[in-house]
Amino acid sequence: MCDDCECCCACFAPYQRFACGFCIGLAIIAAVAVIVVLVLGYGHVAQPRFEVDDASLTRFTVATSPATTISYNLTLTLAVRNRNWAMGATFRSLEADYRFEDQSFDRVDVVASPTYVLPARKTAVFRLASGADAVNVMLGSAGVRAYRKQSAKGVFDIEVKLSGQVKYQLHSTWCRLEAKCPLNLQLGSPDGGGAVVFQKTTCEVLRSSQKGC
Repeated sequence: MCDDCECCCACFAPYQRFACGFCIGLAIIAAVAVIVVLVLGYGHVAQPRFEVDDASLTRFTVATSPATTISYNLTLTLAVRNRNWAMGATFRSLEADYRFEDQSFDRVDVVASPTYVLPARKTAVFRLASGADAVNVMLGSAGVRAYRKQSAKGVFDIEVKLSGQVKYQLHSTWCRLEAKCPLNLQLGSPDGGGAVVFQKTTCEVLRSSQKGC
């Protein structure tokens, strides 16, 4: 029995010194290559990519008496891409905060407990459907004016703000996630009649200040 290096050297007995040096060199190169792969694959974290593939707004009204409220119906398709080529991503939470004129009017869970695991280089698609009647919102007079102006055109600027926590394979830190997705939504018919065009939107992921995230 012999180890790999001894067998390699035996095969090249007439050139033993050269052969042994060659085998040792190959072993060193292989070890360095493994280290480089581990560092590149697990050392650097690539934050997820978020895209809104589709969205539909079939009701959006603001009432100002007796209090300022919003009533709405919104559905959207959110694609979440794990851009890391080696590391899986475990989500402990992920929420979508719906905002109009920088004021939140609802919040829905995209991922809730228990945790959700997204493998490396994979994309998960979530379909969110929500609505509410007369949700109190602090719009103010400027926000009400913006609503009336947009309502006249039948197109509303609504921002989806994403937030949550994620941990990457072989890492111990739960990283905070924040992203914002500005949507320009044409008001559609509740019965689905009429064609409404939606422009696919890539969300802006805010850079994390956490070490290792």
